[in-house]
Amino acid sequence: MPQCPRRSLLGGLGTTLAVAFAGSTAAVAADESSDDENEDAVPPTFDSVRESLPASVAAEPMTVTLQDLDAQREANDPHRPRTIGYEFGIDPESVSTAARVTSYGDEYAQPIGVLTGDVEFGDEFADEGETRELADVEYDRYDGDDAVAADAGDIVVIAEETETIEAAFEAGAGETDRLFEAESLLEEAFDVVDDADGYTARLPDEEESAIPGAEDAPVEYIVQTTTVLDPDALEVTYGIAFEDEDDVTDELVETLEAELAYMPTKEEPSAEVDGALVTVTAERDLAAEREIREHDSPGSLRIDRDADFDGDTVELEVGRGDPTPIEDLTLELDDEEYDRDIWADGQGKLEEGDTIEIDTDDIEPNLSVTLTHDHELGSSSSTTTVLNHFRFEYDYDVNAETLTVEYADDYPLDGDKLSLAAREEYTYVRPDEDEDIPDPKAETQPWTGETLEDGDTGTLEGVEPGDRVLVGWEGTTHRDAIGRFRARPPGYVDFEYDYDAETVSATLEFPEDSAEGEGEEAENGDGDKDGAEETDDETATERPADEYELRVGGEPAATQWADDHETVSGGETIEIEDVDVGTEIEVVWGEDADVSGTRAVPTVDLEVETDGTVEHAGGDAVPASKLEGRARTDDDSLEISLDEYVDGEFAEGDSFDLDVDAELHTVHLRYDGEHHVGYGYVDR
Repeated sequence: MPQCPRRSLLGGLGTTLAVAFAGSTAAVAADESSDDENEDAVPPTFDSVRESLPASVAAEPMTVTLQDLDAQREANDPHRPRTIGYEFGIDPESVSTAARVTSYGDEYAQPIGVLTGDVEFGDEFADEGETRELADVEYDRYDGDDAVAADAGDIVVIAEETETIEAAFEAGAGETDRLFEAESLLEEAFDVVDDADGYTARLPDEEESAIPGAEDAPVEYIVQTTTVLDPDALEVTYGIAFEDEDDVTDELVETLEAELAYMPTKEEPSAEVDGALVTVTAERDLAAEREIREHDSPGSLRIDRDADFDGDTVELEVGRGDPTPIEDLTLELDDEEYDRDIWADGQGKLEEGDTIEIDTDDIEPNLSVTLTHDHELGSSSSTTTVLNHFRFEYDYDVNAETLTVEYADDYPLDGDKLSLAAREEYTYVRPDEDEDIPDPKAETQPWTGETLEDGDTGTLEGVEPGDRVLVGWEGTTHRDAIGRFRARPPGYVDFEYDYDAETVSATLEFPEDSAEGEGEEAENGDGDKDGAEETDDETATERPADEYELRVGGEPAATQWADDHETVSGGETIEIEDVDVGTEIEVVWGEDADVSGTRAVPTVDLEVETDGTVEHAGGDAVPASKLEGRARTDDDSLEISLDEYVDGEFAEGDSFDLDVDAELHTVHLRYDGEHHVGYGYVDR
């Protein structure tokens, strides 16, 4: 179930601090001679990783995290504890304790992480380590893309710089200053709670230290701890240390207690005040959290295309969801809460297959309908837009640069709210970005004062090939559109790629019924597509040849239609040589309007049988060493390299057998790992 937690003070602080739980860690052997003389709230489990953090990694602001992962894994927490080292394929289950420093200065950085346990690196790093020695510690060094790892056996250090690795081993041996010795506030923050299984302390700078409810109060540190009580319970403590205890008010304490309501707790949160330090403690109910996460909130509202809008109400069906009390649900129309007495119509619960009702008078085109489920973890929402596409017919005249739009639907539309607008590019935007949207290049409101009915027409001038024309409802961006059209240049191009000869032939064609221009009604999207689009113009087509330009790899080709023709009327072919596999080829009209495009790749037709037999049924003969792909069965998928099954070329009539434990469904082939060249499926 998708989760959208409520924005809350401690929820926000918890999210901020949780960054520390989502990265990397490292560790060093404990120095027996460096035991603290005074009692320490942090258990000795963390000695190795904590003592290996050098003072040189200190930053402002920064977060420091310690994790006892062995202990944290005892809790059945929906948020499983995470650590670092993914770049090196480290198995998180092999890590016992971890420490990490994260800085938030000009750039986000994790200068160091330390791990202990039987840490297992990924197979790709086997036998890749370079043995070195420093501070009497022998270790294996591994280089990643963005970090360096040092495995000393009982401790692993991961850092962005080699110098930090060296400083970590020196700190572990007591030969250089340690972070906790240099930053006294860290020691103070980690002493807030005794014997926790996880600590995260944040030392903020002035810009980020504001606490809601005490925005002007400077903060010295924020700390979060977790302690496993049993598999279904975690004790969570948040501590905020202000510089001045006068900033700690009763109102602030009450606010902090209330903010822990964003998560299920077994008892009411409790707060304590010790001078300038406020701590709030709660016991997370993990069983309740799991139950909430496993619950599928109602959503996927849908309206029948043939719904009767002449009645008093219109029904929307709930497409998914477990039974959920109505009092936990909120319905919004265009971000305004809707009357529950109307939409729920007396129902006590809502689940998949149920319906909700909206008064017909409250429905209009492009209406956003949002159903929200509020629960203890926050909220889950599902939004749909109703009446956001209507049928229109389009007639584009490329010479006159005009588009005639005819309404072809039976739902009456208020002409005062409709417009036609031409744009050169997509304008998918969020509502708060409207002020940044450029004005349309052409716009009109042809139906002002009318109620639009089937057969009514309107015209927009100044529409050039490549433009996207929108029929807009109360706006002229794509999110306002209830009809879409793309003006296309006249003609299309058939491409043929000869893999063996490395040549491409491009043939310009004009359908008999599309003389003056073509269009694409984007009922299901606005993507480009090759081939002809029908219009109502039946005039014979003849166009100047220099209107069309063939481009190979983004550059004009050496051969053009205008080299041999003044005009083109269809059937003219040009050929390009020395075209490598993967080369992009396109034809444009005028300056940059797309006519057609393709990518030069071989083709392999496949026939697939359920028993795992795959046959080359036509197309190009391709070296098996160039082909790899994926096969899918009833219950699995497997990567395949054809040179393991076929010697030399994979040509028509060749076949191979996959070792599958279930019925084979599909096979995809890729050339050089990236170009799709073949697909086969079992015909059922």
